[in-house]
Amino acid sequence: MTGSVAAARALREAGDYPGAEACLRRAITGVEAGLGVDAPELVVLLNERGILGKYRGDFDAAERSYRRALAICELHDAGAGSGGEVAAILHNLGGLAHARGDARAAEPLARRGIAVREARAGADPLALAADRAALAAILIDLGHLAEARAVLTAVLETYQRALGPDHHEVGVTLHNLGSLQYRDGDPAAAADTLRRALAVKQAALGVRHPDVAITLHNLARCRRLLGDPAGAEEYLRAAIGILDGAVTEAEPTLVSCRRQLDELRRAGAPPPTAG
Repeated sequence: MTGSVAAARALREAGDYPGAEACLRRAITGVEAGLGVDAPELVVLLNERGILGKYRGDFDAAERSYRRALAICELHDAGAGSGGEVAAILHNLGGLAHARGDARAAEPLARRGIAVREARAGADPLALAADRAALAAILIDLGHLAEARAVLTAVLETYQRALGPDHHEVGVTLHNLGSLQYRDGDPAAAADTLRRALAVKQAALGVRHPDVAITLHNLARCRRLLGDPAGAEEYLRAAIGILDGAVTEAEPTLVSCRRQLDELRRAGAPPPTAG
């Protein structure tokens, strides 16, 4: 199953979400037919399918995949021994709740995932950094900015040391730091950090990857708050051009981009308030 997961992940990372879904569907069907609907081999496939569902904006499908994967882990008592798969699923369930806009539901899932991973001997420091980075993004939306800043600073140091300054995870962490600065009422600093994040993401993923659009969206919010509607519109149009057709119409970033573009078209539309 490792090959199927790797192939689907490569397609997802390249922005080919339909291709990734087709690859995972074939692999899951094959495992179910050969090994049964509760086979442990399904866990990594279902987890990857959940990740894909989140990226596509199909949150219900993503949750079904994650919950099914977690149930299979519990059925085979995977949490008592390895814990790694359980931690990854809890991380992703927390991220999904966050994407739905429910940071309060996301926080305990994220913290539980970190606890599960920390309890393992020889836990992967990069996986733990990813868990903590996801928690920091949730903390930002809850307004716990001091804790989030401390977590993100440590995570950024870990990623830069282990992966180098141009890795995608560095770009994601910079994006989250920029979001924190925006929420903390400093859109100018946020815009600088988000531009750094954008450069890293574009170099790592390509300029048309849907993950790039999320940073373009946040840059547009900064430009609006800084009194630059033309700059905001440019970022929004670029983000929409990337997301249109690649994600569902209900995907939150696409919805927000279109709403903000509509606001900019109306005379006298007020800019968003920080926080």
